[in-house]
Amino acid sequence: MPDTSVAILNGDDDLLMETAAKVWSGHTLTYGWEKGELRGHYVEQNRLRIGNSEFPVALAGRHNALNYLAALGVMQVLNLGWGNLERGIKLAMPKGRSRQVQLRNNIILLDETYNAGLESMLVALDLLKSIPGDRHIAVLGTMKELGRFSEAFHRAVGKKVRSLRLDQLLVLVDDPETKAIATAAPEIPSICFADHDNLLAHLRETLKPGDRVLFKASNSVGLSRLVQALQD
Repeated sequence: MPDTSVAILNGDDDLLMETAAKVWSGHTLTYGWEKGELRGHYVEQNRLRIGNSEFPVALAGRHNALNYLAALGVMQVLNLGWGNLERGIKLAMPKGRSRQVQLRNNIILLDETYNAGLESMLVALDLLKSIPGDRHIAVLGTMKELGRFSEAFHRAVGKKVRSLRLDQLLVLVDDPETKAIATAAPEIPSICFADHDNLLAHLRETLKPGDRVLFKASNSVGLSRLVQALQD
């Protein structure tokens, strides 16, 4: 960018800030939860507070609120007012991205089936745990195209499941390294499935009122078929 431009950077990200200092000498606006000129506070499940103002965030989760804070930083640089946003905005997401599906008997499905990488998998698990409910169940599949990092990254997902103490872990294993999710969480009741049909049958037999269920994997794994079948 020319040095007359503005870089809007997450001040909480130390690596980003260290790198930016080496390559960027123009104007910078920083934002974040702990550091930054534009400081936000995450309130409950879907609200962002800046000073005396509160903004409803259309997508649940702390990670989505942080993205919203970045967008407000862009608006600040462009001298656009925030007033109308305090009433909230409507957002229609495509299937498989940040969707919550309400079934009968107070069962909520978190549809994150469109894609998956390590960071998005970890924040989706945090979101699952944050939603009040009787049981929190993760239905996970392969994160594709990770190369030599694949097994380690799938193991990291399992460690996250373990640290959150989820009630159940169901894994659709279409690549051998996907089993690392379950093996890295030995204390969590888990089942590995080789095909969609058996996994779907298990869900239909075992889901209970009050369950909160996350579905997440790379799109080619096809977990979206399970979400649609349960809706139908």
